[in-house]
Amino acid sequence: MTSKKNEELENDNNAQEKANSQKEDIRPVCGLIMPIADTDGYPTGHWKEVKKIITSVAEEAGFRTRLVSESEDVRVIQKTIVQNVFDDDIVICDVSSKNPNVMFELGLRFAFDKAAVIIKDDETGYSFDTSPVEHINYRKDLRFSSIEQFKKDLSLKLLATFEKSKDANHSMYLQDFGKFVVKELDTKTVSENQYILEKLNEMQREIRNISNANVADAKREIYESPKQIKELVKLLYNEFKNDGAISSKTGLANLISDTMENAHSILISPKTIIRYIEQFNLEELN
Repeated sequence: MTSKKNEELENDNNAQEKANSQKEDIRPVCGLIMPIADTDGYPTGHWKEVKKIITSVAEEAGFRTRLVSESEDVRVIQKTIVQNVFDDDIVICDVSSKNPNVMFELGLRFAFDKAAVIIKDDETGYSFDTSPVEHINYRKDLRFSSIEQFKKDLSLKLLATFEKSKDANHSMYLQDFGKFVVKELDTKTVSENQYILEKLNEMQREIRNISNANVADAKREIYESPKQIKELVKLLYNEFKNDGAISSKTGLANLISDTMENAHSILISPKTIIRYIEQFNLEELN
């Protein structure tokens, strides 16, 4: 009898835990835009420590926090980032080290004219385009006493910015440059089968892109040395010259330069190609 009661009690507890785990998290979302990989000039694991600090502040302030690159389903990461940058109720952006991806994602957020809090370490300078927006600084060495004050400042700024964003007329950035209408991102409802097919198609496209990139890399490897590049220029020169479509030396050089960049991912100036052409002509005379 006791065993049966214990079993029933355990089943009730499991059911309650399952129900609790399935409850929707209704807290506002705070997206994180920040460097992730280790960066020159910063100790290994630095950004993990910074993320812990930011996350603790946002969670204590009542936000559900995650990187804008995170998604609950499997999606192309670029789509995930753009969608989250648009959807998140507020973002905290760390522009320390001026990481290009971070600056691009912050630019998207500004273009959407939505709430953002910018932070940076004390050794990173201000960028011209974002300097009018207040930045909250923290010590790069993450010294405890200064970080405690930073956490207080960040919490106050986060909550104040979020409250202001609820105002229908709130503008994060664009109001300083005139009146703009921010286009909403299109959304659509699809069946489960359609969704799966769409994801499979996306995966196929990604695989093709990777394959094409590998082919391009292989082409780059073929023409690594200056001698090999010069031989390629000579090959293209003879091909285009015999074709007769372009007769001028400058026109041929421009065409060869464009072909090498687009077809072989090799950057070479028309001026250098003209010098090669003159050498080829001398070799023919000799």
